[in-house]
Amino acid sequence: MAAFLDHPAPFFDSLTTVRVPSWSRGRVVLLGDAAATALLGDGSSMAMAGAYALAEELAAHPGDHARAFAAHETRLRREVGPRQRRVGLLARLMVPRTRPGLAMRNAVGRAVGRTNRTASREATPR
Repeated sequence: MAAFLDHPAPFFDSLTTVRVPSWSRGRVVLLGDAAATALLGDGSSMAMAGAYALAEELAAHPGDHARAFAAHETRLRREVGPRQRRVGLLARLMVPRTRPGLAMRNAVGRAVGRTNRTASREATPR
């Protein structure tokens, strides 16, 4: 907090989702959180799973990258759609736009913190 308060120009970015109609154009394909919204570290996992799926589709459609890209996207959008909906909800909860929303988020955070500390103390052998 001290570093933030001392900084001459703190920067804030919004949580933004850009949905594109296609994850590929020509010989370029999007993977990971470039293709789909990721929050809380999902991007690298999605990138690895997407790269693996893309490699399988390229092997299944030799010499036809357009078909491989389309098959890859069809395959992964089934998983990504629900994830994007969850990210939207989580983003609204984590970064509320109103003072009451901010107060609610902070109250829930404090309550969860107290619950975790209590559970940790109870689990510690004496």
